[in-house]
Amino acid sequence: MQDRHIDVNALEVRRSLARSFTGIDPAGHAWRGHIVIGGPVVTVDVVPHGAQPPYVHAWADVVDAPRCDGLVARTLAVEASELVLGRFAWRDGMIRIEHSILAGTTMAAVEVQATVWAVGWGAEAFSPRLRSLLAEKTPPPPPPETPAARLRDAADHVRLTTERVHYLLDSDYGGFQEHPDWGFHASFGSAHVFVDVLPVLDDSTAVRASAPVVSDVDLTDELALHLLELSSREPFGSFLYLPARREVWFQHVILGDDLDKVEFDAVVDLVSSIADQTDDDLVAQFGGRRYADLG
Repeated sequence: MQDRHIDVNALEVRRSLARSFTGIDPAGHAWRGHIVIGGPVVTVDVVPHGAQPPYVHAWADVVDAPRCDGLVARTLAVEASELVLGRFAWRDGMIRIEHSILAGTTMAAVEVQATVWAVGWGAEAFSPRLRSLLAEKTPPPPPPETPAARLRDAADHVRLTTERVHYLLDSDYGGFQEHPDWGFHASFGSAHVFVDVLPVLDDSTAVRASAPVVSDVDLTDELALHLLELSSREPFGSFLYLPARREVWFQHVILGDDLDKVEFDAVVDLVSSIADQTDDDLVAQFGGRRYADLG
C-alpha cells in the first residue's frame, strides 16, 4: 500500500484504490468494486459534513433484513463488539457494514485502502453468522477472526502504535492512566474513556477509543432499537452491548498507521462527548448506572 497523502475528493479516492482492488461502474459514487472477484460490492462516497471537512464513507451489504425489529437490533448491538474497523447498520431492508474516516485537509491513501478491505472482508465473513443468528439457529458459526490477530509479529506493530498513542495522550490530554488489560483511560464528566491498540489486517494496527455508557442494564428490544437509532445519527462510532458485563458502550476505531494528531484527538473528543451526553438519558429511560455511579 502506498503511504502518500491524498486530498479528500472522489478522484483521489479512486486513485488510491485503483491498484489494490477491482473497480466496477461507480453508479454515481466515488468508487465501487470488490476486494476479491465475486465478493461483496464495496461502495465509497466522499460526504460533505457541514462546516467540517468532508469524510470518506465505505459500506457493503451483508444480509437481507426487511424489517428492523427487536431481533435485528439486538443482534447488531451484540455483534458490533466483534468488529475491529467498522460498524453494523440497517439501511433500506439490508444489514450492512460501514466505516467512515475522519478527514482533514489530507488523508493517507492507506486509510482508504484499509477501510475498503475491512468493509469488504467483514461483509463476506459475517454473512453466514448473521444469517444464522437472525434465523435463530443454534449453534451459529463462530465470530470470524481478522487475519492480523494470528500474525506472529502483531505484538510488535501494536507496541509501536501504543508508544505513539501514549505520546499523544500525554501531550494533548495531560496523560491518561494506564492499565495492563484495559489500556489507557481517563474521566470526562460522568463518562470514562478507554484507548487501546489492536492488530488489524496484515501489518497494521487499529486505535480504539471506547466508553462504557450504561452498566447493569438488560438488552431489551426497546433499548437495542434506540441504540441503533442513536448510532445512525452520526457517521462515526457505534453503540454496542456486552452481554457478559450487561453494559452499553460507545466506540470508534481508526487506523493506527501514521497516526495523525488531529484525527486522534477528534476520536477521543467524539467518544467522550457522546458518552457524557447520552448516559443520563439512557439511564432515565432504561435503567442501569452511569460509569460515574459505579464508585
